[in-house]
Amino acid sequence: MKFPCRLSTVLLISSLTLFLPCLSAQDDWAAKLVDQSKIDFGVVATGSSAVRNVTITNRLNTQLHIAQVTTACRCAEAGRPTKTLLQPGEQATISVSINTRSFRQQRDTALNIAFDSPQFADVRIPVSVYIRTDMVFEPGKVDFGSVDAGSGASRKLQITYAGRPQWQILEVRSKNPLITAVLNETKRETAPADGINVVYELNVSLADEAPAGDILEYLTLVTDDAASPFVPMLVEGTVVPDIVISNPSISLRTFPIGQQVTASLVVKGTRPFRISAVDFGRLQPYFEVELSDEEARLHVLKLKFLTESGTGRFQEPMKLTIAGREQPLEFSVSGTVVAGKD
Repeated sequence: MKFPCRLSTVLLISSLTLFLPCLSAQDDWAAKLVDQSKIDFGVVATGSSAVRNVTITNRLNTQLHIAQVTTACRCAEAGRPTKTLLQPGEQATISVSINTRSFRQQRDTALNIAFDSPQFADVRIPVSVYIRTDMVFEPGKVDFGSVDAGSGASRKLQITYAGRPQWQILEVRSKNPLITAVLNETKRETAPADGINVVYELNVSLADEAPAGDILEYLTLVTDDAASPFVPMLVEGTVVPDIVISNPSISLRTFPIGQQVTASLVVKGTRPFRISAVDFGRLQPYFEVELSDEEARLHVLKLKFLTESGTGRFQEPMKLTIAGREQPLEFSVSGTVVAGKD
């Protein structure tokens, strides 16, 4: 049977009206898994590093697969997700950076995240930035690189400005008290031959007591510009522990009751140290270890385990104390005890 044209049109519009809300609802479930609805970098300097992270959390009761991540403009670049297949409760991070060397002034684009499991969905996150052409960072960020714990670090950057001869950076703000900055003016000319009116040297320091872990911070340069006084500067690096346990998860083989088993715990340091104690947690009565009174950069501890009762699987968190330090290092031991042969 053929429908009249007008009736066919009505049926088609009605079908689309019913179908489009389904698509909207389908994409909405995916949007709720992303921690950002928009990314606004604000005003940044030419040559500066501008990076933001987007976190995806699988709040579903089934696995989630990220099929593709793209940006609508080369002015913004998206890194690969830290994970593409997420089990329930797992997270993935996507870094979004702005190409401040090739692009200038206002840029508006979008980050697109496509999912294909448990069903197809697309999440679009608007991205905006204004790249000012009168201010340049060299290098584009404070990069401490890899820093040994307790040693601290410092880096120098140059900030150049082409514009008003009276232009000033009034202060440099840091939200992290372990990161400090000192600003020195090195040039100021009214009619410079190279077009650069003002030059600052910025000395950024990381305190000795900075804890181990990754650094991702922003300094804020406060200028006397009425329209856009605040300019961010990225600070990155990693503080590496000076003492680490090389094998923090020890798995003992399956063994019968009454049989002693041993395992080695390897502890390394950048300078000599002494281990003062080992806490075996609930398994304290069943473990033995000999500790040396000598300081060394490498300690290999022989852990001896013996039990005369109880069978089954165990996994116990344990702690190791370094002489002169309050914060212990953590490790774990797991294994399976079975009944012995009669």
